[in-house]
Amino acid sequence: MRRKHAGCRWGALCFTALLLAAFPACGQTPNPVGLVLDQEIAALDLEALTSFLDRLDGETQALLPRWDLRGWVQRGMPLDPGQLLKKLAAFIGREVVINLHLLGRLILLAVISGVLVHFQQAWAGGRIGDLVANIVYLVLMGLAIQSFTATVQLAYAALERVNGFVLAVLPSIFTLLAAAGGITLTTVCHPVVWGGTGVVLSLVRNLVLPLILLAGTVGLVARLVEGFSVTKLAALARQGAVLLLTFLVTIFLGVVGLQGVTVATADGLGLQTAQFLTGNLLPVVGGVVADSLELAAGCSLLIKNALGAFAALGVILLCAYPALKILVVAFIYRLAAAFVQPLGQDRLAESLQEIGKTVTVIFATVTIVGLMFFICLTVLIGLGNLTAVIR
Repeated sequence: MRRKHAGCRWGALCFTALLLAAFPACGQTPNPVGLVLDQEIAALDLEALTSFLDRLDGETQALLPRWDLRGWVQRGMPLDPGQLLKKLAAFIGREVVINLHLLGRLILLAVISGVLVHFQQAWAGGRIGDLVANIVYLVLMGLAIQSFTATVQLAYAALERVNGFVLAVLPSIFTLLAAAGGITLTTVCHPVVWGGTGVVLSLVRNLVLPLILLAGTVGLVARLVEGFSVTKLAALARQGAVLLLTFLVTIFLGVVGLQGVTVATADGLGLQTAQFLTGNLLPVVGGVVADSLELAAGCSLLIKNALGAFAALGVILLCAYPALKILVVAFIYRLAAAFVQPLGQDRLAESLQEIGKTVTVIFATVTIVGLMFFICLTVLIGLGNLTAVIR
């Protein structure tokens, strides 16, 4: 039903463009392009997208450009990279300050463990010292599990938010692609993009992130008991998660790119053929109808590029804050490992390094999925422009 309504709206837009091209002097405004832009923007169903943007937190809304689709089409999207980097740097500094208490607790644990080691010989055969050292290590494992849980939940939330944003903006982009002449491109890429993103995100949530969490937990357990080493298993689980994520993203982007390139040429030639036949076979009004089709398709292309640029930028910025939070946690653990090692706590330092590696892989997962959405959107925008170039 929604497709029928969308087809009716865009049919009305083409008829409006026909009237404006045929009778430009009948209206009060001498610029038919502006009127067609207004009509097409009004016909777009942007309620889901604007509702999603309204639900974002204040910090993320401050990163995104102010919503002005008509202004982006006419004047381009205003973006100050210097101001954006300044906000991100301030956010990183604030997160480092917030996580300094974690660094303090880790160093305090290392100092306590070091003191116990020095007093180990004063106790009966060092048994009590080993027991207390293991207790300290168990406390470290508790902190690690807490950090793993928090970072994985943050990654889940980031992926859900980016997915919600993409699902809110894709219907408008596909509608504009069809209105710009990419009907076959829309028909082919629509199920590929929707189904592919769902499969990739489902596998990341249910397989990749659990594998990363398993790798970190196994790596810590391997250092709890001497003689029971499973560090290779932890490394295998971590590498398997990275390889699986790389494979999924590569396959998805490859399918979208190949499917799109094969049909973009057909769309460009098809619309060009329709314009030629309309202009030559219809008497009197054939040229006007062909020009009106070209006008409607060109305006749709302008709106699609502006909306697509906002969507691609939005994906990166929506991933920025969660990814930076995870990166700061990984940096804190690696910094703690560097401080702890000179105290003679090699096992503690290796454990902290293991935690830092695991959290870094979680950061890489969020970043790669965000880049996947970014590249997917830019590919769709480029394929729509390729259709217009061929035309």
